[in-house]
Amino acid sequence: MNTETFYYSILEIGISIFLGVTILYLSYRIIDKVIRQRFKINSNNISYALFVSSILFSVSYLIAGIKSPILNSMKLLIDNPQYEGSIILDGLKYSLLFLFIIIITITITILISIWLFTLMTNKINEFDEIKKNNIAVGIITAVLVISISILIKESIYLLLDSFVPYPETPNIY
Repeated sequence: MNTETFYYSILEIGISIFLGVTILYLSYRIIDKVIRQRFKINSNNISYALFVSSILFSVSYLIAGIKSPILNSMKLLIDNPQYEGSIILDGLKYSLLFLFIIIITITITILISIWLFTLMTNKINEFDEIKKNNIAVGIITAVLVISISILIKESIYLLLDSFVPYPETPNIY
């Protein structure tokens, strides 16, 4: 058994669980405060639960890929013989930067998507229908959020990758 890989994977699982639960909890609290209280939606509303579940799924789906840019940054720092800084501090700096960027991007993307959808469906007020526990509207709005997350996933990771300090490569053109 490769003990180094074993301990590294246990550490990664622990960090993933801690960050995942923390981010999902904070996301839920923000959604609950902003949407449920603003539109005065009951807490036992199934349509609202579908909508919130789709946002939480989308957040976790998009954050799942954040490890790759973080690990690439760490690997580049570790493999650089001229590097004189603290790998742990700079790794934490990149991790927090990537986390901040992805959370802001997810928030803006979901808000813009819902706003555009509600503009396009101007004959239906989605949040009034969700408040009335209209499950069909809840499902459609939930699918919109999940679909947008699937569509933007690679673009978000490309955005994060643009912050990785890759070494300069010669331009041959």
